[in-house]
Amino acid sequence: MKKIFFTLLCSLLLTLNAAAQESYTIRSAGQGRDGNYLVEVVVSTKKKPGTDAENLALRYAVHGVLFRGISARDGYGAQNALISDPAIEQTKAQFFNAFWNEGTYKNFASISGRSLSVMANKQTKMHDTSAIVTINKEALRHYLEENGVVQGFSNLW
Repeated sequence: MKKIFFTLLCSLLLTLNAAAQESYTIRSAGQGRDGNYLVEVVVSTKKKPGTDAENLALRYAVHGVLFRGISARDGYGAQNALISDPAIEQTKAQFFNAFWNEGTYKNFASISGRSLSVMANKQTKMHDTSAIVTINKEALRHYLEENGVVQGFSNLW
């Protein structure tokens, strides 16, 4: 019993520690075309991301579109999250673990031009990775519907 409790406690602490070391913001970066979102994502991490900076920006851009929505900016409107229930990431953990760990999210996002940058923030002692990312919202929504994560409008009739 003590082993199980200790294992659960360690897992919880590792999860909380990882969450404390990374945070992100996502906001509109312009008008996308053909069902796409154009977003600016800024991810703050304790460690410099190095060669993983592109994946970091893509992952959090997709995560933001799925669970947070997009903040308004410079005359471009805010967008609601594709998934209104944030608990679904836990209830569909098997799907989302594969989605993030296998890199499936990369199929729905791309970094625009040379917008990727990594800078040290001396005030917060964090590294800020920023990029303008194009998200194929329609393809992402269709993928989620096909895999039973969200229901499409066709199920309403």
